[in-house]
Amino acid sequence: MGLLDELRPNDAEWGPVLRDGLETLSFDQEMCFQKYTRVVLPLDGYVFWQPMEESVSVKGSLHFTQEILQNEDETYGAISVYFSSFEPIVEFEKMPPDTLYVGQIREVKFAFFSQQGFYGPAKLWHYAGRSIPPAMLTQLLDTPGAVDATQPVTSNSLALWIAANTYTLTPVYSGLPTGLTLYPADLVPPNLLPPYGSVKIEDTRALQAAPSNRGGTIGTDQLNADRVRITLYGLQHNAGRDFLTAILAYSKLTDNFGFMNSPTVIDGSRKEASLQAVGMQKFVLAEVSYFQSRVNNIARKLIQKVVPSYQVGGFVVPS
Repeated sequence: MGLLDELRPNDAEWGPVLRDGLETLSFDQEMCFQKYTRVVLPLDGYVFWQPMEESVSVKGSLHFTQEILQNEDETYGAISVYFSSFEPIVEFEKMPPDTLYVGQIREVKFAFFSQQGFYGPAKLWHYAGRSIPPAMLTQLLDTPGAVDATQPVTSNSLALWIAANTYTLTPVYSGLPTGLTLYPADLVPPNLLPPYGSVKIEDTRALQAAPSNRGGTIGTDQLNADRVRITLYGLQHNAGRDFLTAILAYSKLTDNFGFMNSPTVIDGSRKEASLQAVGMQKFVLAEVSYFQSRVNNIARKLIQKVVPSYQVGGFVVPS
């Protein structure tokens, strides 16, 4: 009986053998992926993707599975995608954080989220992805004018917190601590280094009934309250206290929102086993009240400089 090493082809032979098999299975299939670039609304930091004229075509084999998902708010066919390529797709592996490539199976669009199962001698690259749910397709700006960049998406106080990034009133108030920027929770830019903070609106409730709209005007001026959790990274004690002082001053000087509690800076415990250390994480828990009269009416007056911002094609982002 031969040894395992004797039965196994040489490493150099794996690539051509598997490549021939993949070409046979895929019938020399070629997939086209549309390039999108990231667009950030300046008022509340919401992320959208603007299609570009560029695309990339790649030869390989596409495998997918489909299942029906029934959630409380939607029912749709979810597709898991597995794409095997003969060459590393440079556009996928080295694309900047503000770039996305979207493929399409019949009428279903999908995007990749990981590279899996790579084995060097096999000379095959595998990319895994999933279909974009119908409810999320509005984040792809394939239809011109689908989103008004002059208005926030959110109906809570988030836009007022993001506006604090660029609000200054010297010499009394110089703004947030140097180098610190607040971002919406779940929309922090990829691979961002501290210091920075994320704002999570955990609860919104009305403090008064919505007034009737007998005058025919659009919108109402309703008093609301939010419970807010701010997560901070990269701040030591003094900088954390400076941040708290800054947002208290911001509230007092602008009257954008008022504090309903006495917030303080709380230490977090972000652990990382590979470092055997805990991160410089802090929290500020706040309860604020504000008027919901189209929050952008206040926020737009404060924004002097967009952080971050992009102007792409025909999608005009105000600055």
